[in-house]
Amino acid sequence: MNKELVILIFSWITCLFLLIKFIPKEKKRYFQIIFLFAHATAWIFQYIQVNIGLVSFPYREFEQATKMSFSLYYVVLPTFAVFFMLFYPEKQNWMRKWIHYLIFCNGMHLYMFLVERHTELVHDINWHWWFAVTIDLCILYLVKTFAFWFRKGLSESSD
Repeated sequence: MNKELVILIFSWITCLFLLIKFIPKEKKRYFQIIFLFAHATAWIFQYIQVNIGLVSFPYREFEQATKMSFSLYYVVLPTFAVFFMLFYPEKQNWMRKWIHYLIFCNGMHLYMFLVERHTELVHDINWHWWFAVTIDLCILYLVKTFAFWFRKGLSESSD
């Protein structure tokens, strides 16, 4: 078994364990919606990156179907987004919220940097860390905006 497959299996197991273990049972549906929205948003950004030629994925799970990585943007990044929302400091000041964004954006980028540096899962062609962090900030902002909008609709419909 090659190291790329081992890393993908380990990433899947870790993400699934974290999601099952730490998401409160009464909020599972809410976080499933967040996961799916992050998944769709990440797919769009990944599709654009691949078609522009900013990144490539030499090792893919579905080589014949797509040029994109299934696990990295369909499981790992949405898991980061779920935990971003789980620990989001709603009632804190703007500085604490900004630090929260930076921690999660840099955490996502660190994971992708390590994967890119040590495996054949990702190759950065014209990709820079500041651009990656900016994209991650956009994705997390969209996820947060959607999650708050969705939660508002849930509270209004239950009244």
